[in-house]
Amino acid sequence: MKAFEFCCPTKIIAGAHALDKLPGELADRGVAHPLVMTDAGLVKLGVAAKLTDVLDAAGVAYDVFDQVPPDSSMDVVNEVARLYAARGCDGFVAIGGGSVIDTTKGAAASLACEGVDFATLQGSEILHADLPPFIAVPTTAGTGSEVTLVAVVADTQKHAKLSFTSYKLVPHAAILDPALTASLPPKLTATTGMDALTHAIEAYTSIQKNPVSDAFAVKAIELIAANLPVACRDGANVDARASLALGSLMAGAAFSNAMVGIVHALGHSLGGLCHIPHGQAMMMLLPHCVRFNLYHGVHAGLYGELLPHLAPARAAELGPGAMPAERDLAFCDELFAMNEQCHEQYGVPLKLSELGVAHDQLPAVAKQARYDGAALYNEAEITLDDALEILEATY
Repeated sequence: MKAFEFCCPTKIIAGAHALDKLPGELADRGVAHPLVMTDAGLVKLGVAAKLTDVLDAAGVAYDVFDQVPPDSSMDVVNEVARLYAARGCDGFVAIGGGSVIDTTKGAAASLACEGVDFATLQGSEILHADLPPFIAVPTTAGTGSEVTLVAVVADTQKHAKLSFTSYKLVPHAAILDPALTASLPPKLTATTGMDALTHAIEAYTSIQKNPVSDAFAVKAIELIAANLPVACRDGANVDARASLALGSLMAGAAFSNAMVGIVHALGHSLGGLCHIPHGQAMMMLLPHCVRFNLYHGVHAGLYGELLPHLAPARAAELGPGAMPAERDLAFCDELFAMNEQCHEQYGVPLKLSELGVAHDQLPAVAKQARYDGAALYNEAEITLDDALEILEATY
């Protein structure tokens, strides 16, 4: 066995009424006046109020920042850091999706480095100071940001997504309460769920994979595949929502250690240059990138190993005598089929052209993706022509 490291330091509080434990978690960390981070949409839907009501009932003083944009940006990170200091806050609670949690990571890191501009910390393990107490409460089952060492923040000046990687960025606790994802509409449930599935698949096929990350990734795929269709059909199904949230978290823990690959390299570029929502990008790119890897003869057999966890019925239909290549192709086919089902039932776009991307933008997207850090963890090297070919197939 080759040497490896696996780290998931986040305390996980999950299940029905998990949010009720928030005041105790804050007290355990000596937090008397947290800054609650969220976005205007969650305030409007009343989701953020579920959290602030718990704080009110416990007599916890807090301030709220509710202007996190759909794509976390450097400007907002710096604004939040200034607000935190001005209001005398002593910890963070982030309730929202990946953008809210990543924005909070950025602001906390900036404060940990005495107000240093977060942009100067870009790269891997540049951050060495400990963050203020930080509790993440995800409202989507997608990014897994509540347990990852990664923050992706947009530089609006350069139209690029900047990636920050450090174990110091991992939230200290994550609260998974199914009541917080119940109001997520089917379309968003589908795209965020496929985002989580992408994390697990890319972690399992990364060149940095290890037995522990594999175990997390496999269980995540089982949970997501079994519960995503149910959660899309019936958003109020508490068991499906809870299992989906746990699958997303486990996928996050897997890729936080094994890293991701070609799907994310292209997705980051599409987000930065074309403002495509991350989950949407992951969903449409995933089957095309799996097909690319298979065509180039990499991950042979690995995708097939995942088939029984993604589509047990298809695996049983093929039987134990099926060749590895046959299982690999069946796995790819199942991903295309999942996308088609989401497109037909919930109107999820599957083509870049449907999202307003101009065809002449593709070369710039391909060029930026070629040098994205995630590309380093894909066994097959991604040339400019390769990236363009995948984008053309998705267009």
